Amino acid sequence: MYHEVVSKRVGVDSKGRDKEFQEKFLVENKEFCAEAEVMVKELFNYENEVTSVKQSKIYEFVNEREDSEQSIYLSTIEATFINEDDGSEKVTKYVVGVFAMSVAEATRISNEYMAQGLADMTLTSVNKTKFIELLK
Repeated sequence: MYHEVVSKRVGVDSKGRDKEFQEKFLVENKEFCAEAEVMVKELFNYENEVTSVKQSKIYEFVNEREDSEQSIYLSTIEATFINEDDGSEKVTKYVVGVFAMSVAEATRISNEYMAQGLADMTLTSVNKTKFIELLK
């Protein structure tokens, strides 16, 4: 399970002035929103304010971050299943996370992931996010 956490903190900008920073994090393997909130607060030694926590729609991440410059992308996949009893189709949408340097790379990785599946899958969108880190 993944949670999306928004944190605000005061830091120093490149000109040496105080500035409020708002950052978005993904937190993995926490059952409750409160656990995800505490993880982000601990990251900044409780010198931040968590303004939002919600359960994410992300099903899983399909790869690991290999380079600190990689961004987090979300790919939406539709899987079509045929009911063997009556021949009807059922479409299920789900979202996977991808670490990549570009939309093109995220699309390629998502297509490779889909090629491993048994169902008829379609990639419907690939979007870059504002999440800065996946915390485990």
